[in-house]
Amino acid sequence: MFVLSANGDMISISPEDFDDSSVITLENAEETEWRCLACGESLTEETDGYADESGSLICDAYDPYDDPEIDDVDTAPDFREGSHRAQRVPLAWANGAAIHTNPDEDSITVTVSVGDPRGAFAFTVRRIPDDAGTNGGRLIMHTPYPGEPMPHRDLIEDHTGTYWVG
Repeated sequence: MFVLSANGDMISISPEDFDDSSVITLENAEETEWRCLACGESLTEETDGYADESGSLICDAYDPYDDPEIDDVDTAPDFREGSHRAQRVPLAWANGAAIHTNPDEDSITVTVSVGDPRGAFAFTVRRIPDDAGTNGGRLIMHTPYPGEPMPHRDLIEDHTGTYWVG
């Protein structure tokens, strides 16, 4: 039996809903990659700026005194006439993640999807059976690597154990 927590808080699951071979999936409910720092609206990146859901490039909550790109407030756009201040939404790059326990393989797999939602990077730790002879009882970890066939996304090695994605 595993004890589960998310962000330090216990996740309560009734025993009848959870067996030894289970999958916990976390999906990103955020539907936008950008949000306006001033008005909070979801934004899309356009060729001439960031537009809200109505297509407007102008922010109704724009305040030139809050805009760090303004050096001279006297020459800045007036209140409610400036452009949206786009900010990336945290974790919008992730489609989701999952943890899968498999007693038959004596393994735990963590998957993280950052590209095509039909795939994911998979990290697996499993125990070699005791009767395997060589390495019996030891743990082995399988990770994504540059040049692997059919990768979720391309990886470029930065240094041993660290990769750039995409």
